[in-house]
Amino acid sequence: MIVSVASKKRNCGPKTRSGCHTCKIRRIKCDETRPKCLRCSKTGRKCDGYGLRNATVPASNRQGLDDIQRLYIHTPGNSQEKRAFQYFINRTAVELSGFYSSPFWERLILQASTKEPALRHAVIGIGALHEHYVNGTLNYDIDGQSPAFAVSQYTKAIGHLRKSLANGTQAPLTALMSCILFVCFDSLRGYFTSAMVHLHGGLKILRDLRFDSSADTDIIEENLGPLFSRLSLQSILYVETTTTETRRDFAVQLSYIRLKDEEVHDTFETLEDARTCLNQAVDGLFRVFYLCDGALPINQQPRESYAMFAKYYTQLQAWNSAFENFMAAKSQALNGKELRGAAVLKIHAMIVKIMAEACPGIDDERSVGEVMSDYATFEPFINEFRIIVSLCRSVTAAIEQDIKLGKPALNFSTDLGIVGPLYYVCCRCRDFPLRNQAMDLLRRYPRREGMWDSEVGVRMVKEFWALEERHMAFQKDSIEVLGINVPLVEVVDLVFTDEMRWEWIWKDPLKQLSRESSMDTLRSVGGWADMVRNGVSYGSSTKDKGLGASFPDTFHFFKHDRNSSPSP
Repeated sequence: MIVSVASKKRNCGPKTRSGCHTCKIRRIKCDETRPKCLRCSKTGRKCDGYGLRNATVPASNRQGLDDIQRLYIHTPGNSQEKRAFQYFINRTAVELSGFYSSPFWERLILQASTKEPALRHAVIGIGALHEHYVNGTLNYDIDGQSPAFAVSQYTKAIGHLRKSLANGTQAPLTALMSCILFVCFDSLRGYFTSAMVHLHGGLKILRDLRFDSSADTDIIEENLGPLFSRLSLQSILYVETTTTETRRDFAVQLSYIRLKDEEVHDTFETLEDARTCLNQAVDGLFRVFYLCDGALPINQQPRESYAMFAKYYTQLQAWNSAFENFMAAKSQALNGKELRGAAVLKIHAMIVKIMAEACPGIDDERSVGEVMSDYATFEPFINEFRIIVSLCRSVTAAIEQDIKLGKPALNFSTDLGIVGPLYYVCCRCRDFPLRNQAMDLLRRYPRREGMWDSEVGVRMVKEFWALEERHMAFQKDSIEVLGINVPLVEVVDLVFTDEMRWEWIWKDPLKQLSRESSMDTLRSVGGWADMVRNGVSYGSSTKDKGLGASFPDTFHFFKHDRNSSPSP
């Protein structure tokens, strides 16, 4: 006899998305005990916590744009806090995305801030500070103070983060996102030292998570890793005023950023693919150059730097070819914002290409710093500089057209845009009419891009041009009278303190010298000429004022560092 057995159906209730990551992977119900669920603890498993994974679900599946715009209604806080939060949603988040779409700024951080007090107060603080910046009421004077309300929110955010870290309830993702917000806040108000502290803090968290097999790996690789990489790239002006040892340590920290290793194909599918691939090559080259010491010839640099340079320079060349194919095939389909983003990518690629190709050959016995501060080094790149200025002019014109049409000006971003490249052209290009055009564009484009500010850039370029003219006059005297070629790297420092204060200084005792210097004057500078003849830098016997570096690597990647001993 055949017995029919009915299959037993499982009664399924509504699915929950609020459990810990470990239980989700195991596909079991989580008891949701915080900070560690009991189900994991009782079985001896590591509970990966709850984090912010729900917030990364695409907005099209969870909330529409209208819901994002109404987030402030459900956000705790008084009327002033709600107003600043709304300003962040409507204005700041859009600008922080720059010329590209950013799930982090446009969706993830907004949703996460409704649940995490540290993130919420940081977002409110940035929104309030940004409004002061837009209105021209943010004071960068030495004795000026940041707006009290914005600073109080920033302080509250740090307090909440410290409290949760102390009691062990803070998810690593929240800590990473907080670091990003703190870097943005301090960069906008000009507190670069503090911004770098937060950046280093985030890189240390990434280091600790590097070998963690938690369910947050994809979030870090797709959202947070690229952001930390871009924040690190735009901090070059600060990093290059530190010692060689500090820069090498920073290069090691950058290696902990989780990025997907994208292979360069013949073309790109999307503009974001092109951006990701370029960032990968540029990030690699920056790490190479941070490892090196400009006081040494190229053949005495760390051995690992050669293979790394070859790898990432090859990637950069492949990127250029693939990007040309992409633009030839799909440029007609790009909207206005995407076309500007594409122009900025090309600008950055050309700047890095110049920096890389300007490096001396293996047979050049001069120090890399000397080669890279030689006026003749950049003469072969006039055509590249011309293209960069042309693209920057197009981007600037498009932004000005938007303003005429009543659209808000994009004046604050966490990404490098065109301020840094224009500054580089002004200081390195040997075509004087062309670099004057770059200067005019800097004046026309008031904008803060991370630690790069266009107005500060204009002042620094003017000061550099005056020093450059002075050096050329001194160079003529030193060759005619003493037969000595004194590189600019030996006589100029860029000194950084804080609160937007950057200063070019002429090293003692050379600041007393001028074109009218006589041989007696040149010989009475306390043995300086003898030290030059003997290959000793005068700077090695002087003290720094603040945080300074000789001719920073915004001009070249290898620098003459007078604060550290040569590498073995």
